[in-house]
Amino acid sequence: MARSTQKSSVRAADADGYEQALAEYQTELAHYLQVRIKPGLNAGATALLACSIAREIAAQEPPQAPDDANATTDRDTPTEGEAHGRDLEAHMHDLQAELGPDWIVCVSVHGQDGWLTAEKQDASQHVEASNAEGLVRIVHAINENAAR
Repeated sequence: MARSTQKSSVRAADADGYEQALAEYQTELAHYLQVRIKPGLNAGATALLACSIAREIAAQEPPQAPDDANATTDRDTPTEGEAHGRDLEAHMHDLQAELGPDWIVCVSVHGQDGWLTAEKQDASQHVEASNAEGLVRIVHAINENAAR
């Protein structure tokens, strides 16, 4: 019985440490966003900033939840949101590959509106479309005109 109490105490301490680390991570992230996002950005700059911020945040590792050998949750099974996120990421990689290596692709959502943005790495071209087919058509036309 004493051993079980010790394990529970260790798990509680690990959970408290994780909660504290997660709170610190969220505070740092909020501060980072306040520093990076300035009022009055135009639509083109906002999309580029969002892509840049997303890359930087994705490179950061959030604190890891404490391992619990007795936990019954299946951490290998993605939640519905994680599955959709992986699907979106895969579609975005496919779209970027179709556009070509010179193009950076972003997805933006605001309220009920959503759109895709493609921009040349050298920022010489910037296009937006409401769907992937439209974006591909526009980029292919730009690429064809540049090849002439």
